[in-house]
Amino acid sequence: MPNNQDPRNIFINQRQQYTEPKTENEPPRYEEVKSKQTASNGQDDYNVKVEEMKRLAAKYEREGEGQLVKDIVANVIDQKARGKLSNDQLIAFAKRVSPLLNAEQRTRLNGLLEELLKL
Repeated sequence: MPNNQDPRNIFINQRQQYTEPKTENEPPRYEEVKSKQTASNGQDDYNVKVEEMKRLAAKYEREGEGQLVKDIVANVIDQKARGKLSNDQLIAFAKRVSPLLNAEQRTRLNGLLEELLKL
């Protein structure tokens, strides 16, 4: 998947480099599904992205919110150091995600965003 500046994809490099032992009940990894695709139709690409999101959700369900925050901070530091992420992109990402969260989650996101903007 090509790298782009869309703030919704700020973690794409980390997802592509991440490897984890696969269990029997775990959905297939993005790379596995993508390599099996023969047609590049939009529905297939959507299904691949859904499977990747399920895998990431399962990963952070096991590892917890603390690990998720650590991974976000590490990725933001890396992306900013390489000039591939700006504060405006972080703000835009938070605005897109915020409506999907409850009040407590929004408060935590805003606190994290304040810290990330200082980096």
